[in-house]
Amino acid sequence: MEEERGKSAHVLLLPYPSQGHINPLLYFADRLASNGLRVTFVTPIQSKKYFHKADPAVLASTHLEFFSDGHDDGLPPDLDLEAYQSNLRRLGSRAVGDLIDRLTVQGVRPVSLVYDSFYLWALDVAHDHGILGVSFLTQSCAVGSIYNRYLHGHPVRPKEPNGHVTIPGMPLLGLRDIPSFIAQPEGNRFILEWLSGQFENIDQADYVLVNSFDSLEAEVRKEIAEAWSLMMIGPALPAVYLGSKNPRATKMSGEQGMLTDCLQWLDGRPVGSVVYVSFGSMAVLSAEQMEEVSGALRRSKWAFLWVVRPPSANEKAGNSLPEGFMEATSEQGLVVPWCSQLDVLSHRAVGCFVTHCGWNSTLEGLTQGVPMVAIPQWSDQPTNSKLVSDVWKMGVRVEVDEKEVVRSGEVERCIREVMEGERGAELRRNAQRWKDLAWEAVAEGGSSDNNIKKFVANMSSSHLNSM
Repeated sequence: MEEERGKSAHVLLLPYPSQGHINPLLYFADRLASNGLRVTFVTPIQSKKYFHKADPAVLASTHLEFFSDGHDDGLPPDLDLEAYQSNLRRLGSRAVGDLIDRLTVQGVRPVSLVYDSFYLWALDVAHDHGILGVSFLTQSCAVGSIYNRYLHGHPVRPKEPNGHVTIPGMPLLGLRDIPSFIAQPEGNRFILEWLSGQFENIDQADYVLVNSFDSLEAEVRKEIAEAWSLMMIGPALPAVYLGSKNPRATKMSGEQGMLTDCLQWLDGRPVGSVVYVSFGSMAVLSAEQMEEVSGALRRSKWAFLWVVRPPSANEKAGNSLPEGFMEATSEQGLVVPWCSQLDVLSHRAVGCFVTHCGWNSTLEGLTQGVPMVAIPQWSDQPTNSKLVSDVWKMGVRVEVDEKEVVRSGEVERCIREVMEGERGAELRRNAQRWKDLAWEAVAEGGSSDNNIKKFVANMSSSHLNSM
């Protein structure tokens, strides 16, 4: 068996240790393995907790390797991010380099290191060890282009509070449309340097892979494709949610009892009648904002499924429901601490997705054809919200007040706009169109499928040339 594996090109995948970064690389790893590559997934020990909800079939197709980032039991509440990144660079560089050397001695030398672009040091490790370095962008092309232009001194921030900036391949962007760390750099110096630093040496990467697809970001892709060896390979999601008929493709694992409860509750609801609400794995809403969202859901009268994630150990208190809310809405809604988002979004009962517009959530809503109410919180989410509402026209974006709070009347208005009338019907048609295009991209002969096969062929060719 080992002899046979040695005949296949071997690729290392290095995701950043958070759920939103691990998942797309894990699903991409599965695509590579299904196309004949040997895949090793390398990540810090603290990431082990994210794998218990992963698809067993996906895990079976990859080999897992773990290294210590100094926080094997998880990150502390008072984490110094700058110190952590410095330590991660030191420990990660050594661990990945040692792994390449060990695999070489074992006769399964990797031909490339596919690394999350958040690892600013990984390309040097790959090239220092004589293998290809492949940058993987877990955010959109649009956001990548904005950070790249910021790094190189091009204007990406409006000069006036109510002004706009022109960025090739994108609509006019206001201050509320650009990544939050650029819009509000005060207090975010290190994070802004880190995120823009992804593009410091990206032109030296042997390939740049993006979790998006050609028709979704056609204009901005044209603007950056010549500068980078760019391949759009997304949406990087489980194949079963993208129309795959392969019997190997299975649905998500995880908390099966909780998932069953969610799906059984949805089964009893009419088609397109449920508002699904989730603000992702990192956002923590203030008590005031939770009160406003709660009020909107109650007054809308639409059935709702709301994921209210308890704050983790290193987060401030938040995400707390108003007293008496669950009792008052027990007939109207269901509140859960977790659900399999793709299983919910793909359910016929769901007609609206109230979302923070993180990139993974945006792609998940888009691939399931669910129109969105965008309530962005931070980072790339404002830009994703702009795309959802003004470019892809498959959702509406809320307005905030002078305190940066979205009031209940505004949330209710947006929910009704998505769920009711001709405007809602138009948004559903557009959402269905983007779903169809996403599925086409990853289907046999689609743009992303072809790019993945081209990448696999190039890795196999590099492997043969090294033998």
